[in-house]
Amino acid sequence: MKKVSIFGVGRVGLPLALVFAEKGCEVIGIDIDKERLDLIKQGKMPFLEHGAEELLKKHVNNRFLVTENPEQGVKNSDYLILTLGTPVDEHMNPVFSQIEKVIDDILPHLKEDQTIILRSTVSPETTEYLKRYIERKTEFQIGKNLYLAFCPERIAEGYSVEEIPQIPQIIGALDIESIRKAEELFKIITPKILKTDSRSAEIAKLYCNMYRYIDFAIANEFMMIAQQFDRDIYEITRLVNHDYKRGGLKQPGLAGGPCLYKDGFFLINKTPYNELISTAWKINETVPAYLIDRIRKNKDLKDSKVVILGLSFKRNIDDTRNSLSYKAKKIFKGEGADVYLHDPYITPENMDKQLNDADIVMIAMNHDYYKKELNLDRIKKLVKDDCVICDIWNILGEGILFKIKKVKEVL
Repeated sequence: MKKVSIFGVGRVGLPLALVFAEKGCEVIGIDIDKERLDLIKQGKMPFLEHGAEELLKKHVNNRFLVTENPEQGVKNSDYLILTLGTPVDEHMNPVFSQIEKVIDDILPHLKEDQTIILRSTVSPETTEYLKRYIERKTEFQIGKNLYLAFCPERIAEGYSVEEIPQIPQIIGALDIESIRKAEELFKIITPKILKTDSRSAEIAKLYCNMYRYIDFAIANEFMMIAQQFDRDIYEITRLVNHDYKRGGLKQPGLAGGPCLYKDGFFLINKTPYNELISTAWKINETVPAYLIDRIRKNKDLKDSKVVILGLSFKRNIDDTRNSLSYKAKKIFKGEGADVYLHDPYITPENMDKQLNDADIVMIAMNHDYYKKELNLDRIKKLVKDDCVICDIWNILGEGILFKIKKVKEVL
């Protein structure tokens, strides 16, 4: 039976811990967030994760324990998995302080033959940096009596329990023995293992995120161009993609979140040829301002009642980190508007109450809830007659911008 400690029982670490526990491992979760740990001990998920609460109730205080004490985790485990944040500084350079803090906490308690696994999204060469950091501060030698690997997560947030067994696990390391150790662990939860060196694995994880982010940027730029020609991007996208072998054009939308927002800067801080990724970031980050500028041309924002529907950065989850909805809120408020918010996963407010007498409605996230509950007839009964609807996800099927009394008239 494998003994696993997971440092950081947040949105990456907690579902992973539960999947390992379900497969028969003994798992300890270590975190400094006391409120989160108290919820977990009670069998309550601190965030939305499909299928996780059932596993938590089944394994907590049995195969799965949580603690604030890193020593307990190190002394009782064969594997130490780090699922920590990797922020960027004010110059968009990577910051290793969280990882270094945990490494410093565990170093005095390390034992021979343990394996440290880095699961956070990091800049290239971070695993090599950690090898030097550990060997400089201890007598251990990576690959001989202590093992180190980079094993990124690539799941869709909110669906980890479902996707962990399905998606191939990339394992990158600096030596064969570290790869072997990591493979022994991850083959317990997924049958598909891809082995490589650590730097290639680090870059592969970043490419996964950036490929999608650039795709979104292309869709958003095409949306802006279509607007310049007074045409519906959704109709154009349909024409491009329908039964066409080389289709696949994405629809526009708000592309945010803690990974997509920053991960590109892990790749370009050492290269002068960074225009594509930098431009993708600029396009995606300015979509709220672009849409609000279009609204401003058709509606005075000062003293208007604005309702933003959808606050998370991704569909059907409750995570608001780096959500562009809050950037839109800030811009609206800066123009003198009164801003009201709704999200079925985050806010307690009633949607109809928020929409009542609205001058402007921005549908900022394509939650299934809105696809099911929102329609033009319902909105018409609530908002003002000259209300402007901004529906970048085209949930209502009328295009990006339109006035409620002039349906089908694209602005």
